Amino acid sequence: MDRDQENTTMVSRSATAVISAGIRSLAASFPVCATLGQAWSEYEAHRTGRRIEELFQNLHLELEEVRSALEERGECSCNDFPELLEITIERVKKEFEGSKREAYARVLSRLIVDTDQRAFGSRIALIESLDTLSECDLRVLQLFEKTESASIGELHIDGLQLSGDANEQIWQLACNLAKLESRGLILKVSTHTGSMHVPQGLSKETARWRETKYRVLPLGRSLIQALFR
Repeated sequence: MDRDQENTTMVSRSATAVISAGIRSLAASFPVCATLGQAWSEYEAHRTGRRIEELFQNLHLELEEVRSALEERGECSCNDFPELLEITIERVKKEFEGSKREAYARVLSRLIVDTDQRAFGSRIALIESLDTLSECDLRVLQLFEKTESASIGELHIDGLQLSGDANEQIWQLACNLAKLESRGLILKVSTHTGSMHVPQGLSKETARWRETKYRVLPLGRSLIQALFR
């Protein structure tokens, strides 16, 4: 495990210790709150145990999907599996969305059968790219599955079930695209500055933004292949 990951693990353990100490302090100052410490301990143990158990269940299902690829190789030579598993567990333990926890298992399973032998840092980046992304963010990324680049207007957003009118939906999508760009998954490559036709129902500002074009970056393509192939 590299130094950055060791530091992340230490921070996680340190945070747990601080939380426990904070709850004990509250209980000491306010005896009526003494049961809060027990409630937190039970919650943390249940949450951690349940989510880790769920991860292995999901991983089993995902590996079943790629059983033929595993059997063709004859052996599993994922030398960095312990590190990848530890990082995945740390992320899953704090993830509230069930669909995101499934996504972590899916990515990990693809890394196990990955024959590209990508660098360790790239494999870690693939797992960590899921952090902070919502289920909707991932569905927006999936819109680039069959294209290398597209304008906002070319993306088929009907299935995203965004709220509001056409203008509001475009600006909601802009938030998702900004998050994907911040994670190094896509890149804004051009904006529209010339004259243009404004479709009915859209403001001029929204119509102009709708012409903004994005391109999928290598990390984004790797994540798409891991999650949606």
